[in-house]
Amino acid sequence: MVNTENGQKKPRVRFQIFHYYLIPLVALVVWFGLLISLLICWGIQGRPIYSFMTTKQNPVYLSDLGATNLQPLFISCSGFQAIFFVGTLVVGYYLRKKHKIQPYISHHQPRLAIASIICAIIGQLGILFVSIFNTKNFHSVHLSMVGIFIAFVFLACCCDFGVSYIFGSRGAKLDPIHNGTIFGKSRFANLYFVSFVAKIIWLIVAIVLAACFGYYMKHGNDSLSARFEWSICFWYGFLLILWSMDLFPSAVRKYRSKHPHLYETNQYDYENQNGGNSQWEKDINNKGRSSSELGDQYTYVNSPMMQNQKLANQQFANEENQTNPNEQMMQEDPALQNQALANQQFTEEPALQNQKLANQHLSVADQQVPPQQQQYEVNYQQQIPPSSQPQYYEPIASTNQNPSLPQQSHVMPDSQPVTYNQDPRVPY
Repeated sequence: MVNTENGQKKPRVRFQIFHYYLIPLVALVVWFGLLISLLICWGIQGRPIYSFMTTKQNPVYLSDLGATNLQPLFISCSGFQAIFFVGTLVVGYYLRKKHKIQPYISHHQPRLAIASIICAIIGQLGILFVSIFNTKNFHSVHLSMVGIFIAFVFLACCCDFGVSYIFGSRGAKLDPIHNGTIFGKSRFANLYFVSFVAKIIWLIVAIVLAACFGYYMKHGNDSLSARFEWSICFWYGFLLILWSMDLFPSAVRKYRSKHPHLYETNQYDYENQNGGNSQWEKDINNKGRSSSELGDQYTYVNSPMMQNQKLANQQFANEENQTNPNEQMMQEDPALQNQALANQQFTEEPALQNQKLANQHLSVADQQVPPQQQQYEVNYQQQIPPSSQPQYYEPIASTNQNPSLPQQSHVMPDSQPVTYNQDPRVPY
């Protein structure tokens, strides 16, 4: 129990009472009911030794009780539990394919699940034929069907346990909402691997019990052999409990989808609950739907939001992988790389920035000068001294003269008249 803010107590785990996890439990109740009923009836009858039995023993074999007037009970209960046994595996496959519980994380898992279903069907047909062909009238057929039942149920368990092992050994690929199942840093430190270990323990115990049953039967100790047979029958029911635990998360999520205001959800739109547009708040308001129409939500990793996020991440990765042609050319040409470094250095040094501004100002001044004043250029041999009155040295006249423009003439001693145009950039 957990204390709420109001001091009230509520359970740690809330779940939908009538849900898929009940399917193997129904098979369990029917199977245990069959076994207990047969033992009670045999005890009420005074623990008789039937005429077709060769030796006295205590207790008798299950097959011996099924060959008496209790055979209709044996047939009906065996067939009923067989339906729910196979239905458990089918429902588990359906829920994982529809992403209502932890979906498959390997392409081998669906194949193992289908193989498990096929083997389970054959094995459960075997137990049905065991009840139909009784040991009294069809002894050899009866023993053959027992062998088929044990062999194919064993194969079905191995395939299903393989699915659990893949979940438990690859915890990094699990749905993010299953982070609560991880309790350590090791990749095997998760509840799925614990479930796998529990199933392996069940399988090992079942093999040991079956081996003891066959050993004592072969050596003529029927009483001890019968005890191991009944132990195997009851132990078989615990497998159904393990499978019920595999389907239980679906019942938890069903309850959360119908009562998000009572239990904090960890599904994909939990972050949007305060926005008022989430599916969970629509379920609270019910929107005219009955409670039976409120189905399970997608798991977080397979939600539309996460699918869009995956597409966005993929597109972003593709854009990063695509190199700009200019950048690619620059990477291939060292000269362009040096030029890029020079440009970067130019933009970073203050002195170069001032020079750049000065050049821009000078280019603007050049554009403002009338075109007729730029026809002639004079190259002076010496720099003009800073003086308020211009001092002229003999210039080298430009050969590109335009007679249509006004000319200025200066006669200097021992020299020929020269003409020049005043350079506006030279301070006088």
